[in-house]
Amino acid sequence: MIVIVSVAVALVAFILYALERRSKEEPIVWADAAKFSLFGGLTSAGIVFATTAEVVSVPEVPAVVQEMFVGSPSF
Repeated sequence: MIVIVSVAVALVAFILYALERRSKEEPIVWADAAKFSLFGGLTSAGIVFATTAEVVSVPEVPAVVQEMFVGSPSF
């Protein structure tokens, strides 16, 4: 999911940059196009990573660990 979204956003960023340059009748600066695509893709990948929750199965907790958190503190 993360890869698909980041590639799609990078592609859209490149297309928008190219259209903007063509509308001004200026040549495409490939270094700038790469920067926009790369940073757009990385930013979207970070946002997707931070907002999606993957279900991770947790193994059963041993009884010794459970006993540490049962009862009242004795200070």
